[in-house]
Amino acid sequence: MYRQILIDPDQQDLQRIVWKTGPNTEVSAYRLKTVTYGMSNAPFLAIRTLQQLTEDEKSRFPLASEALLHDTYMDDIVSGAPDLKTARRLQSQLPDALQSCGMNFTSGLLILLSC
Repeated sequence: MYRQILIDPDQQDLQRIVWKTGPNTEVSAYRLKTVTYGMSNAPFLAIRTLQQLTEDEKSRFPLASEALLHDTYMDDIVSGAPDLKTARRLQSQLPDALQSCGMNFTSGLLILLSC
């Protein structure tokens, strides 16, 4: 999730990697444009991004917004529904809601999603 969250362009110069491939090569500098896993602010930025998404998209994706707001721990969404029909609607809304802000929804438990 972290690598899907873009940093404000004004802040990107504050995240640079200096790299040298060998002792006789020039130093290269790279500017990171996304949130970097392991930075102390990464969890906050991920959670805050999801909170803003739920606020912005709650009318279009009400079930996904509730799940993202209340059933998310870090970058894991663990949610459920009272019946199969609602579960299928949630299954449909989650990827669409995340895609609306440029994130991709992936799951390692596809069997749970294929009801």
